[in-house]
Amino acid sequence: MSKIDPIARAQQMRDRGTDPQIPYPGSGKPWPGICHARRHVTLSSYSSVVTKGQGPCKTCAQINNSRKAAEKRRVKPEAALPNIRKANVEPLEPFPGTQCTWRCRCNGCDREIDVWYSSVVYAGNGACFHCSSSAPIPPDEARDEMLALGLEPLVPYPGVNEPWRSRCLRCTRIVDPSLTNARKTKGKCRFCAKRATDPGTAVEIMEAVGLEPLEPFPGNVTTPWQAKHIACGQVVSPILDKVIQRRRAPCSSCAQHGFKPDRPGYIYLILHSELAAGKIGIYNENSERLRAHQRNGWTLIAQELLPGHLAAKAEGLVLDQWTSLDLPLGATRDDMPQGGWTETVALVDRSIADLLNDFTAAVESSR
Repeated sequence: MSKIDPIARAQQMRDRGTDPQIPYPGSGKPWPGICHARRHVTLSSYSSVVTKGQGPCKTCAQINNSRKAAEKRRVKPEAALPNIRKANVEPLEPFPGTQCTWRCRCNGCDREIDVWYSSVVYAGNGACFHCSSSAPIPPDEARDEMLALGLEPLVPYPGVNEPWRSRCLRCTRIVDPSLTNARKTKGKCRFCAKRATDPGTAVEIMEAVGLEPLEPFPGNVTTPWQAKHIACGQVVSPILDKVIQRRRAPCSSCAQHGFKPDRPGYIYLILHSELAAGKIGIYNENSERLRAHQRNGWTLIAQELLPGHLAAKAEGLVLDQWTSLDLPLGATRDDMPQGGWTETVALVDRSIADLLNDFTAAVESSR
């Protein structure tokens, strides 16, 4: 067996790209050294470098592997040219790669533009910002365009992708589409779109909430539609618009949380400061319903004890009022794990004073 020559082994390591910094530690032990290529510290063993033929520097190996992978992914100019032309632009210079913009001319508007190849080919974005539906336009032009689409803006132009408070010129209801969405959607007004509901879709909506229609679709969403509540067999006459909005349970006899209209009940108004929302609701005596809301941050500001059927009627009057004003919900399902989010409004849309007036007027009218 030949004697190991540490000096010769050190030279073998140098020949392979690393300069040992300590005496030979043994064949399989890490041998600290300095990489010749980038002066990194190496910890490869003699056996891995000389015997197995591995590279001495892991950092250099990672860099080289990354370069090979990048080269494999590199887009060749002959492939890039037909791909970019599919976006309706013509290159004005050789393909520069995917890490910088490519000067092109838009065939649509004849402008010179800078195009990111990855954005267009990989992400599917449009090449020309000027031809995009999200390109900024002057406020006067934006207003004229909304009017042409059948919507009258009620507030200053907020930007092409921001909700724009407007009034539908057909039904006079208030809606908030962005200019971009108004351009590309068939139904500019969500209320008019609901009125145009076809009979098949209307039946599907009713069945989805547990109602079996007993007569043909009345033709619009504001006419009562006689149906049977599948859960209890009760015949009810809900308005499809309210079923769509989910403002109330479809059957008062099976109202959520087991409210019994033949027993005394409370109608209540509560507020949540963090959600900036108000909520109307009803519950029978000895029910935990109100306490469940209070445990989740809601504060009671008004309540009234009434016969159960009158409490339910008063709640319905408040919800009808909010629906007629087209008030959006003030909370989401995630905000209220205990339920009841469909009977909320945002305080920015309805002040506390207005909510109290709604509550008082409903109680008085129900008696």
